[in-house]
Amino acid sequence: MPVTETVQFLARLQKWNRIQIPVEVRWRFKLEAGELLNVRVSPVGGLADEQFVARLLSGGRITIPWEVVWALKLDKPGYMLRVRLIPH
Repeated sequence: MPVTETVQFLARLQKWNRIQIPVEVRWRFKLEAGELLNVRVSPVGGLADEQFVARLLSGGRITIPWEVVWALKLDKPGYMLRVRLIPH
């Protein structure tokens, strides 16, 4: 079942440029591994943001493309990000 409304949450950048989708969001929209999501990320306290399409991995994580990581200057794990899942 795809995301039907915009959902916003905070996430910490993890190893390998991944972020965890909260369990409440995955359960609410019945998200399964392999689904494509429209994602917009921005660093907390930053003005820039980037939008991309990501595939949900089996552990409930998505990988941020290296171009987005480079554009937002996210050079190491631990950054707090404001994440928005946007309906298709």
